[in-house]
Amino acid sequence: MKILVTCAHGTSTGPIMKNKVELVLQEFEIPFEKIDYCAIVKAKDIAEQYDVIFCATSFASLFKNAAAKGTVVIGMRNILSLEEIRLRLQNAGLAPNTTGMD
Repeated sequence: MKILVTCAHGTSTGPIMKNKVELVLQEFEIPFEKIDYCAIVKAKDIAEQYDVIFCATSFASLFKNAAAKGTVVIGMRNILSLEEIRLRLQNAGLAPNTTGMD
């Protein structure tokens, strides 16, 4: 699975968000090939190369073409929340639904 994490500029929040997504994937033992991060401007051009995209909910609609081609777009309200990453992965069917994490 190839994952893209994107934020407004991709310089500060992007690397932190990438690390948090990686932590949750490891916690759930979800295999992944790579996790990249970048600014939203670049992400729009490369989105279709990824299986999953994490972004702020306000940016999710920018990826409707990629979503139409099968990319899972995960919009988040708090892009640095481990709990929300867990929940969004579960809601997307990419992580097991475990008690105490709903």
